Amino acid sequence: MSDDRKRKRSWREIDRNKDRSDHRAPSGPGQSRGPKNQAAASRSHRSALDRLFNSGKVGDLVKKRDLDTGVAETDPDGPSRRKLTEKIEQAPDKDTKVAAIDAYLERFSLPPDFDALSHFLDHPDPDVVGEAMDKIEALLELEKPRRARSLIARLKTLADLSDWGKVRRRAAALLEKL
Repeated sequence: MSDDRKRKRSWREIDRNKDRSDHRAPSGPGQSRGPKNQAAASRSHRSALDRLFNSGKVGDLVKKRDLDTGVAETDPDGPSRRKLTEKIEQAPDKDTKVAAIDAYLERFSLPPDFDALSHFLDHPDPDVVGEAMDKIEALLELEKPRRARSLIARLKTLADLSDWGKVRRRAAALLEKL
């Protein structure tokens, strides 16, 4: 073999050949990627979102969610319920969370929301944990949780580490339903 055939290519030549690969998708302006043009797809998605927001259905969904979670605008306790729920969710440590849960339970009953109820499972009182499990079980009859993984993780922790046998058995039963 001669040295001419195996000459070393410059970086410029290597980069130029990479740009000409048949396996790369075209990405220049005005070149389409696959069957649809990316800009046209983006426009169609934006127009679909605009139609959704202009139809007013998003507002109805938000109002329905607020009614389901007990934080509706018509609820006079809605703002304070929301504040207490935020305190529970954003508690930096267990003691603060327990105090926030106790403050919530002094004013309100357990919320009909899987995410909020999963925080109540961390309470040291087995009666509070039992009530939260009752509410979770009742909600499971109606619907599945959106964030099942976090709820499953908390229930597994209770099933494995709880000091109370009744709580361990109930957590294991709820895990089977999930």
